Amino acid sequence: MEVTKFKRNLVLINAGISTFMATLDGSIVNITLPVISSFFSVNINEVQWIVTSYLLAISALLLIWGRISDLYGRKKLFAAGMAIFTLGSLLCGLSHSFIYLVISRVIQALGASIMMALVQGIVTSIFPSNERGKVLGIIGMVVAIGSLVGPSLGGILVHSFGWQSIFYVNIPFGILGIMLTFLVMPKDHTLPEIKIFDYKGTAIFVVSILLLFISLLTMQQGTISTLTMTIMFLFALILMVIFIKYENKLEYPLVNMELFKNRIFSIGLLSAYLSFCSMFSYVFFMPFYLQYALGLNILHAGILMSLYPITMALVAPVSGWLSDKITYRPLTILGLSINTITLALISNLNAHSSKLHIGVLIILLGMGSSIFQSPNNSSVMGAVPRDKLGTAGSINAFFRNFGMVSGTTISVIIFTLVTNLGIDSISKTAFDVAIFLRGFRVVLLSAASFCAIAVIISLKRNRLVE
Repeated sequence: MEVTKFKRNLVLINAGISTFMATLDGSIVNITLPVISSFFSVNINEVQWIVTSYLLAISALLLIWGRISDLYGRKKLFAAGMAIFTLGSLLCGLSHSFIYLVISRVIQALGASIMMALVQGIVTSIFPSNERGKVLGIIGMVVAIGSLVGPSLGGILVHSFGWQSIFYVNIPFGILGIMLTFLVMPKDHTLPEIKIFDYKGTAIFVVSILLLFISLLTMQQGTISTLTMTIMFLFALILMVIFIKYENKLEYPLVNMELFKNRIFSIGLLSAYLSFCSMFSYVFFMPFYLQYALGLNILHAGILMSLYPITMALVAPVSGWLSDKITYRPLTILGLSINTITLALISNLNAHSSKLHIGVLIILLGMGSSIFQSPNNSSVMGAVPRDKLGTAGSINAFFRNFGMVSGTTISVIIFTLVTNLGIDSISKTAFDVAIFLRGFRVVLLSAASFCAIAVIISLKRNRLVE
């Protein structure tokens, strides 16, 4: 049955609501960590588990929901994701102990992982192929807006109503999203008659991902030794190899490895991973540069950093629309090339660089990212059959999360190797600008090299479709 344009737009609004909720929750929590730390009398390493547990749960579960949606349909599962996220938000606000809050964050992440896994598949299945880039660009705009308003909205809510309000704010959005899902989302496509779920493969995958992400995140936080991190990392890789070999033997696997034989799909994922690696190296270290090397206060540093999501919010819909008109190929190359050059230029900043110069570079970085991301997402989702859209969307979301965590961890390791300083040693009371800038320069040049590799890979993808 054909879906009317009005209904498609309502589905897009609903997808935007879920994306906004998940993104806002990721950005709104960080600013409240000192307040929550004081409220529950826990130290900074402990309070980081509010963020870490959320990210771990999402990353471990993303691929599962994609497969379940392909077997049983997206509509009810998506509504369930919104309901679980809303319930988790309520429980977070009602938390009377720190352990209860962390458990509630995991419940919240369970719902968020469902929404993240399904949203791209939903809009891709509803909209015609000649509008795919545009709607994915709009989703990209919502992501940028959620990231942008999170810190400022969090500060206002905490100041006015207490830290619990940052979780309660999700509840009306969640209720609206659940209602819209049942009212406007059309019936699912024809579902397979044979419904076999790969429980053994799922268990291997979840353990592997938890080990991988725990090793990377705890190394980034400086809470485990390099040796321990290496052992966990290698064990995670061994389990992942076992998982891939096991999946290739199954008729009904958790992840259909045949998808990765589609080189347009695989190259799009690898390009996205490298792009997020590079950008989160920048995202992690730029605030240190602005506040400690340049000497800006937190307000001015925040204003400069906000230029990135503002630019993305403005450019992403245009980039998505253009990809429908001229295809994704030139846009992905252009976006990655802009970021490669801009990251190299940022690596040359010093303690006397002007705010105008820095602001222009941040805007260019936002342009490059948005020019790349929406068309690349369109190419990934357009490369798979309709009955695999759920799995494809969840894989795409997983590679994005993996790139974020990898980027911050790799950048911290590089910085430590270059400067012989742990990231926790950077402070206003003991800060050597020259040493920091030396490490900062190498980190940003490494980020630029990630983007350069992604350019080369994307050129290969373009030759495949010529």
